[in-house]
Amino acid sequence: MHISVIGAGLIGLSCAWRLARDGHRVRVFDSSAEPREASWAAAGMLAPHHEADHDSPLWRLCAAGLERWPGFLQELGMSPRDADWRDGGGWIRATDLADLDRLEASLRWLRATGTDVLRLSAGAYARACSVAAPGVGALWLPGAQVDPRLVLPRLRAACLADGVTEHLGAPVTAIADASLSLADGSTHATDAVLLASGAWTPALAALTGTQLPGAPVKGQMIRLPGPCHLRGFIRQDHRYLMSRHDGSIVVGATMVEAGFDRALDPSASRALAAWAGEAVPALAGQTPSEAWTGLRPRLASGLPAIGRVRQGLWVATGHFRNGVLLAPITGELVADLIGGRQTAALSFDPVIAGS
Repeated sequence: MHISVIGAGLIGLSCAWRLARDGHRVRVFDSSAEPREASWAAAGMLAPHHEADHDSPLWRLCAAGLERWPGFLQELGMSPRDADWRDGGGWIRATDLADLDRLEASLRWLRATGTDVLRLSAGAYARACSVAAPGVGALWLPGAQVDPRLVLPRLRAACLADGVTEHLGAPVTAIADASLSLADGSTHATDAVLLASGAWTPALAALTGTQLPGAPVKGQMIRLPGPCHLRGFIRQDHRYLMSRHDGSIVVGATMVEAGFDRALDPSASRALAAWAGEAVPALAGQTPSEAWTGLRPRLASGLPAIGRVRQGLWVATGHFRNGVLLAPITGELVADLIGGRQTAALSFDPVIAGS
């Protein structure tokens, strides 16, 4: 089958790679000549347990997604250092004992699933994370981190090595039953189309007469020069920080609904830097060496849409804050769905109105 994948981020390329390995002829389309959207912008924190508040199909999908990452990197021929991979988990920072009690109670359900949730006293937290600010303690949960900017080019190279072809730099303007039309005037025959273009997927779906309600959510991040080396990441609410191998610190992330506006907000950068200095005193007063934004794809349902819309049309989008985490398993699910293989209970059917 000749399959056209629209979207050259981690989700689109993961799907394209698996489909090509299944023997399909795959071509990837993207409006950018050098795609640098959500996958490039993401910090790469793989933390399915840190933000979930109950057992759910989405949490189980995310937990399975974390398990896929080591094998995914191995298939790509990437060592942990190649990908800036670390699986030391992460700490949830508390402001006082009442906050620590509340956090622990909210994650009690995780222990029932067999997931480690460790409560650390102030002394234990200081020993485990020596650079952390003194406090009342913290919770530790499993998790990992990876640098998407390092993985993306290797995944793209793997796609090309397995026969995937690219057509980059021209937006798709029309999607018919058996062809795509692009803004550069070209048309491309196809047997099936996979929409995997992140926050831009609802607009692409509209070209097919399909309503896929959703809106981008902007996240702003900064990098502090450090140097500071952490075994894991530190979280508090929706903010987090993690170190790269060079000792720099990535700090994120805001959540702003502003359409497709990707402008930087200097006050947001200052707030992120100030919080990082509170969590790790060695970072106090540091000026960001880099600041950037990305647009997360969030659907109205709050769930990812991974599945068939109709004959010849598939979607893989709406991963919101879990795009990097779910990239490997989404590629597997899409290949299994299109290949007609059993996918157990991990896939999400797209929530689509009027298709």
